[in-house]
Amino acid sequence: MAPLALMQPLDSNAVEGVSRDEPAWLAELRTEWWSRVEADPWPTGAEEEWRRTSLDNLPRDGGLLLDAPVATYELDPRLAERGVIFSDLASAIWEHGDLVRAHLGRHETLSAQMPFWARSLAAWTGGTFLYVPKGVTMDVPLTARTTLPSGAYTYLPHTLVVVEEGASATLLEEVSSPDGQPVWFGGTADVRAGYGARLRYANLQRLGDEVWRIGAQRVEVGQDANVTTLNAEIGSAISKVGMDVRMTGKGGSSRLLGLLAAGDAQSIDFNSVQDLIGSHTTSDLLYLSALYGASHASFYGVTRVRPEAKQTSSYQECRNLLLSPNAGAEPIPVLEIETNDILRCGHGATAGAIDPVQRFYAQSRGMSAESAERMIVRGFFERVVAQIDSEPIKARVLDALAARIGSADEAAA
Repeated sequence: MAPLALMQPLDSNAVEGVSRDEPAWLAELRTEWWSRVEADPWPTGAEEEWRRTSLDNLPRDGGLLLDAPVATYELDPRLAERGVIFSDLASAIWEHGDLVRAHLGRHETLSAQMPFWARSLAAWTGGTFLYVPKGVTMDVPLTARTTLPSGAYTYLPHTLVVVEEGASATLLEEVSSPDGQPVWFGGTADVRAGYGARLRYANLQRLGDEVWRIGAQRVEVGQDANVTTLNAEIGSAISKVGMDVRMTGKGGSSRLLGLLAAGDAQSIDFNSVQDLIGSHTTSDLLYLSALYGASHASFYGVTRVRPEAKQTSSYQECRNLLLSPNAGAEPIPVLEIETNDILRCGHGATAGAIDPVQRFYAQSRGMSAESAERMIVRGFFERVVAQIDSEPIKARVLDALAARIGSADEAAA
């Protein structure tokens, strides 16, 4: 394998180097975002969102990865003829510059994630661009699968998804990397669904055992739009992801789904904000984690109902299955209701071991203790798996989970 092209360190000179051969507007945009990096302080750990994940050991010494791996992007030519664009972001800059320029880097996200959002927008060298024009519907899911190279480096890809009025799309982004490599993976995603659009966005993380994933996702749901997001977290040493879901359009709906399977000393930390801005909006969250070894899962979720948002419905639910006496979980749901005109707003959070009655019942039917545990964990995850309405995505997620919780055949053995 050829040596990695690196630039040291991640600073303003690196940003200037990345943008040297790019269009002038993009160089200016990168510079603007780097100024935000310099203005927004690094998390101190005192912030509520950062109390449970320390950045002291974040591998920052690796240089910025310039020769970014490019996923394989396959698109039906008939959809391309109708204006659908599905490519790596770097190529889209040259091939669809005006369109990318109209959407790239136009929004901020949660203040807790801004230091990393800004770094990604300033120094991205990879990522995905999906654009679906008005009225175009796609039945077949799109997949962007990236395998990172070996080495110690920083990689900050940015994904931009824009689904216009009345259009529909399903996208799976999957990233994997080898074990034993101290990588800072700072992937971010800016996802937007226009009036009456339908979008399914899934992110499957299978990173190596020394990777730090520090990410952010911003989702904007327009009027009468319907958006489902899925985060499936399998790998990495540390995962810290901030989700910013903005229900801006009247009548919009969103589902936030999560499957977290961790072992050894892994740490997975999600914070989310379901921001109900438009009236008659619905936003529900369901995150499930199975924790082995000395792994730990944290969840800090805020549901915010604005004063102008009338007749809204929202719920957040985080359930944690502790499969070792050394595993731990810390779910913290928060409700901020600024109006009395709501239909529903609630939360549920649990952390505990397998019900001994369930285990006894399974073993009384001739199953081994290991098989009984695998069956129970798979049943626990079924509440989310059943809501994945794309069979190819469901198959990929179940295949990834099998490395931790076993396959269906093993569960039945």
